[in-house]
Order: sequence, then structure tokens, then C-alpha cells
Amino acid sequence: MDIKACPACGGNGFSGTSVVILQDGDVYERHTGTCAECGTAREFVFRMPPEPELRLGAADFGGPEPSELLDPGEWMTVADVVAGREGGASTDDLAYAAAAVDEAIKFVPADADEIPRYAFHSPVGREAYARMPGRYTRGRLTAIATALREAAVTNGPLGDGAT
Repeated sequence: MDIKACPACGGNGFSGTSVVILQDGDVYERHTGTCAECGTAREFVFRMPPEPELRLGAADFGGPEPSELLDPGEWMTVADVVAGREGGASTDDLAYAAAAVDEAIKFVPADADEIPRYAFHSPVGREAYARMPGRYTRGRLTAIATALREAAVTNGPLGDGAT
């Protein structure tokens, strides 16, 4: 939600509350609040997986299918922001960033080695792809997720260019 630009001012940041709702047999999480920069009312609604997998102690965002909310460039932006927190990323931050990279990997078709360009549909995602198109291969993304997980275990710094 923090990386989705406000339609009124273009700023980032969101504060608000969330509720779980049931609609037409599906479970949704609804977040309502305001833009952190201009105060414009904003709303985000996420459809929850029909059978969520519970993995205690691990960051997890959804089922095996690619996200309907964020594109792969947005997921990598999330990973970059969280892993690059000022003052250093915590173990939880690094695990969260690795899970975000896992979400990007879901966009690689089973019969391909890279994410198709058309999967990057948001302005943030297209910009992320344009900056580093070679980053969106299965091998590169897997290496990034592995490096983040290893750094979380050792709670040490990441090497240059890991994310």
C-alpha cells in the first residue's frame, strides 16, 4: 500500500485500519485510511486465498498463483525497500523481503526462464523493470531470495547487488 502512489498527489504512504469481509463466498481484507502526504481517503481490498497456508514464523503473501494486486516489479520494490531499511534490516525484514522476491518468482511461466515484459503493468513495476531487466530471470530472482534468507539467518549485511 505504501508503494501505490496516491491518485490525488502522487505521494506514497498510507495509514489506516483493516477489516476482514465476506463477499460472494470469498474472503477479503479491506484497508481504509488516508494518504500520508495529503490526507486523501484511500481504500485497498485484497482477496484472500481460499485455503491460506499457515507458516508460523515465515513471511507469506498468498497462494501459488501470481499476485493479482502487485506486479513483479512492485514485489521487487517491496523487497528492496524492506531489505534496505535505514539503520539495517532486521531478521524479520530480510525474511519479509525474501518472501516478496518469492512473489515475483511466481510470475515466471513454468516453461520459461524469465518474467514476460507484459507482466509489468504498473508504473512502479515498469520503472523497476526498465532499470534492471536482467534481474527478472528465474535464476537471478532465486539467487536474490537465497541471499536474503542467508542474511536473515546470519543477520549480516548483504553483498553488493544482492537486491
